[in-house]
Amino acid sequence: MKKSMDGVTKENIAKTIVENLENVSLPTDGFDEDLTALGMDSISFIRVIVALEEAFGCEIPDSKLLIGEMNTVNKIARVLEEAKKKGGREVR
Repeated sequence: MKKSMDGVTKENIAKTIVENLENVSLPTDGFDEDLTALGMDSISFIRVIVALEEAFGCEIPDSKLLIGEMNTVNKIARVLEEAKKKGGREVR
């Protein structure tokens, strides 16, 4: 069951990331931490994206699926906020 986009917070994003990356912890103020430096590779990036889409009920289009553009909690939050503004539909 998909959750509402109302739950999009940096804390919830960070929680989803940590749940889907092995042996990774983010400091509570680590919203600008480079997730690739913490061990996120292309495979785990896709796993995180799928989990975020399911958790927040949105679809992130392929054009946004670049690890360099979504490698911090803050960057991911901006993309998800765009989706929220579009009513959970695809972000263009």
